[in-house]
Amino acid sequence: MYARRIWLKVALATIVGFVSARVSHAQQGRGSNGAERQSNSHAASLEDQLHYGLRAVTPAQLKFVKTVVQYVDEGRIPRAMVNMVFTWARERNPRVPFPYFEFAMRELTKRRGTTLP
Repeated sequence: MYARRIWLKVALATIVGFVSARVSHAQQGRGSNGAERQSNSHAASLEDQLHYGLRAVTPAQLKFVKTVVQYVDEGRIPRAMVNMVFTWARERNPRVPFPYFEFAMRELTKRRGTTLP
């Protein structure tokens, strides 16, 4: 009976050890987020992504898109932030996402110390 209890405790401790190791391994980060790990082989250019994905049609909207692309190319704002705001704006209003994108980009860049014209 005593040997059976010891065997049961060892088996239970082993199972708990494997489960906790698997959970902690799954929570390890890779040092960059998914937007930064995307390969460029099948991706559209940022300007095309914003132009068509946000349904930018007016000259003012197209100018804003070009400004955002220019700031990303210069390294003034991160591409990952633009991708995040792009996705959020499309989820917020799939039919007319541009106003949400513009507002969020202006607010976030202002918080980072950069202003979009």
